[in-house]
Order: sequence, then structure tokens, then C-alpha cells
Amino acid sequence: MPTHKGRRPKPYSQAARINLMVRRLTGGATISELAEEFHITKRQVHRDLQHLEESGFPLLQEDGRYRLPPGFRGMEIVVSPFELMSLYLAKSHLNYLQDTSLFDDFNSILRKIEVGLPDRVKNHIERIVTAFEPLQRPARAYAEKKTVLHALRKAVLHQRTAVLLGYRKPGAEQPTNYRVDPYGLVLYQYGLYVVGYSHETDAIRIFAVERIEDIEVTEEIFEIPRSFSLSERVERGFGLIDDSSQEVEIWIAPEWAYFVKERRWHPTQSLQPQKDGSVILTMQCGGLDELTAWVLSLGPGAKVLGPQALIDLVSGQLRAAANSYRSSC
Repeated sequence: MPTHKGRRPKPYSQAARINLMVRRLTGGATISELAEEFHITKRQVHRDLQHLEESGFPLLQEDGRYRLPPGFRGMEIVVSPFELMSLYLAKSHLNYLQDTSLFDDFNSILRKIEVGLPDRVKNHIERIVTAFEPLQRPARAYAEKKTVLHALRKAVLHQRTAVLLGYRKPGAEQPTNYRVDPYGLVLYQYGLYVVGYSHETDAIRIFAVERIEDIEVTEEIFEIPRSFSLSERVERGFGLIDDSSQEVEIWIAPEWAYFVKERRWHPTQSLQPQKDGSVILTMQCGGLDELTAWVLSLGPGAKVLGPQALIDLVSGQLRAAANSYRSSC
């Protein structure tokens, strides 16, 4: 009687294979057993096991067998369609980080979650993926800074001093190297910034990631001062600039009032409606240069009431702009 060879087993995707491997390891298995069962090479098994360890699974090795501790129930996550929708919204907001390790890791998390989804949730994935379309302008492309970001997150997470090589400061004729203790990262207006202690200036400084040519992570470990708080530093300013806080008052015309009222410009803001439909925006913040640019963006729809330093900056910019138009006539 003729025999018929069975179909060649369909190869698993990496995410599906790893998910099944976790279940297999509850009873223990050797490298050879895993390679035969999943139809992969021993080298691939080693890579998968390393991936599991890096993902937080407590793998044990004994007499050539790998296993998970007795009673280990895995790291199952139950996700609803609406929770998955929120995750994809967050991912769409970070599209300008595509082709970087930060974006790749986000995709990896989503793949791990999707592997264990029940069918009723999987049926919604196609709709969820196409439900959001980010409009990010102007946006910066960080793909060419992939190696910089990869090293930078290592320095931030493990608190290692880093040397920012070839940093191109605006207006500087030549790039400069900075030895920095990176305290944290700030996302601001689709831009990524490093906040840390600069050894050259003996002060905390902000560095734009796109201006870093390369980075060298040293073995030197630093401590973040107890007096430093990244969240408090960000809240003090109107934008990135960390100036001392002062009371800022800005009159907003009726035609711009809805725009200002519908947004949160600063944690300390308060709005005082006026009889004519205008509002007075009051904040306790620093960063006069960034405030100047914001006020100018509203044209005649905004007028600074205080402080005097901000009034002078805005009025000076308006005079300079008017003069440039006169000279072109």
C-alpha cells in the first residue's frame, strides 16, 4: 500500500512560536526538543530563549533542560477591543519615530498582545489599525538616528554617562562633543530631547536628538540628584526653556477665545471671561522666548498685559516684522 507523506508543518510566526514555547517550557525541554518541535534550528531556539529572558520570563536551566519555575502562570494580559484601540492611537502618535528602536519596541509589545487575543477581539484588529491617521506637521524624521536612540535609551535606563559626538548647536560654526549624564527624555512638539547634566558647562542642559551625530556610552555610572525632577522642570516653563516662573497675563480676542479655552496651555493657567467675549489667560511660567512666538502666532488676537519683559519682546518683534515689510516695498 503506497504511503503518502504528510504536509510539511506550517512555520510559526516568531510571536506565535514564542507564545507556544512558553507553554512548552512549563514542563521543561532541551534545545534539541524545542528545535524539532517547532521546526527551527538550534541557533534560533537559543535566540528565542534569549528573547524570553529579556522579556522578563524567569527561565531556569538544569541538566541541559530549560524550564519555567513550578506554578508559573505566565504573564497573560487580557485586552478589550477599546483598550487595543487606545494602544494603536498611542502608536499613531509616535509615527515620527518609525524605524527606531523606540518604535520597534512598541510594535513588539503589540505583537505579543495580539498573539494571545481571543478571536472576538482579533476580528476588530483591521478596523482598529485603520481607525487613526496621524497629522503631524511639522514632524522630524528620526530613522537616521536609530543607532543614536538605541544607545541613548541604554544610557538613560542604566544611568551611564554618555558622550554626545558632533552635536550641532544652532548658530555654531563647528560641532561640539558633550559629556552628559542623561537624566531623561522629553517629547515636545514631535521632537525628542535629552535633558541631563553637561560636564562641560557644569549645568543641566537640553539636547535635541536630531542634532547628535553619534553617541558613545561609557561605563561610568551617575546618580540623579534628589533635587532634580524632570516633571517639575517641564511644568515650570511654557515650553522647553527652563526659566524662573513669573505671572504672565495675555488678553485673547473674542474670535480666538474658543481656541484658547478648548486647550490646556499650562498646568497653572486660569481663564477670566470678559463681557465682550474675550478672555484673559493667566499663567505662572517661564520661557519668555517661547511665549513670544506663541503670542505672535495669534496676530492681533492676543495682547500681552504683563510682565513688561514679555511686552517688550513681543512689541520689538512686531516692529522688526513691520520694518522688514516696509523695506521690501
